[in-house]
Amino acid sequence: MNQKTTSHVKTRGGSVRKRYKKQEEFTLYGWNACMSAFQARRESLLRLFFSRARAAQLKEVKAFCAAEKIPYRQLDQESLNKVASGIHHEGVVMVVRPRLPQSAHRLVRGEISDNGLVVVLDGIDNPHNQGGILRTCAFFGVEGLVLPGNGKVSAIPSSAARMAEGGLEKVRIFTSTDLASSLRDCRERGWFVVGADLNSDETLFAAKIKFPAVMVLGNEQEGLSDRVKQRCDILVRVPGKGSVQSLNVSVAAGIMLAEIDRRRR
Repeated sequence: MNQKTTSHVKTRGGSVRKRYKKQEEFTLYGWNACMSAFQARRESLLRLFFSRARAAQLKEVKAFCAAEKIPYRQLDQESLNKVASGIHHEGVVMVVRPRLPQSAHRLVRGEISDNGLVVVLDGIDNPHNQGGILRTCAFFGVEGLVLPGNGKVSAIPSSAARMAEGGLEKVRIFTSTDLASSLRDCRERGWFVVGADLNSDETLFAAKIKFPAVMVLGNEQEGLSDRVKQRCDILVRVPGKGSVQSLNVSVAAGIMLAEIDRRRR
């Protein structure tokens, strides 16, 4: 009877592990994304794949793999494309343990600097935009990036991590199941919430902004949701003089972060 029970547990455990394998592994590709991860958290590396052209540049990584008995393998271009599920891998792919995001509650309960800056994304699910914004957040020293989600899986997809060029390792990622409620909590802490709104009468460069600040961006189709707008202290737009009515959201994020960062310095 005990033997049957043990066998059942093993089988069930193996099934559970297979089911959640994707949650336990994350595929990174792109030179800067991979090397930043290796320098920041090499203990998370599970497997390494690379092209012949990258072999010499990966000497340190291969030595680490050999010492830690981590599988590594040189592949041809077609095989690398399959491992990365794309062609923009720049000759290196790393399978790592994911950086699971923390709850936005931890961000709000914690401390940020007096002139700190947090970015919140409302409905932005395009990986290229996510990655571009994440890279910009890392450049300007943003103290937290909040996205919708429950924190049980990586909030940033592999393609966004590549676009971030290592930014995934530099910015703390948080998730919230209710962005409006999280923004309410931020305001209760005394953080100033700035929302980007194309239709606002207030321009970014004329607006008065206090710190710590939270910058909220919506997607390019609908913008900020009504509930999120209601939680903002101010809504601003980036003024332009050309015939095109709007900016790509990652470009808008760069302009807004540059201006807000200028003020806090």
